[in-house]
Order: sequence, then structure tokens, then C-alpha cells
Amino acid sequence: MLAPMEISVESMRCIASLGGFAWTDAELESVRPAVGRLLEALARLEGLPLDALEPTTQYRVL
Repeated sequence: MLAPMEISVESMRCIASLGGFAWTDAELESVRPAVGRLLEALARLEGLPLDALEPTTQYRVL
């Protein structure tokens, strides 16, 4: 399970550079709240009791 965390602008800068983005600190600071909400949503998804669910099947129409 994901541990609660606060992501820093410095961490976001490193991640952005790995993805090839050259964002300014102001740009990173503006998206930081959204990243925090995304991490919270992922933590909630990890907590769902999915052990008893049947696997889904994917159908493709050619």
C-alpha cells in the first residue's frame, strides 16, 4: 500500500526531466495539488477489497 506522502517540487522536477519535460518551478507548483489528489486516489484504490472478484474478460470485435 502507498504510504501517505507530500510530493515536493524538487521531486516533480526530477520526474519531469526523466519524461523529457523542462517545466519551470511555477508550472510544477501549479500541478502539485493535482498530483497529490492523484496519489490519494491511488491509495484509496489500493484499499478496495478485490480478492473475491472474478477476473474480467475482454472481447474484441475485428
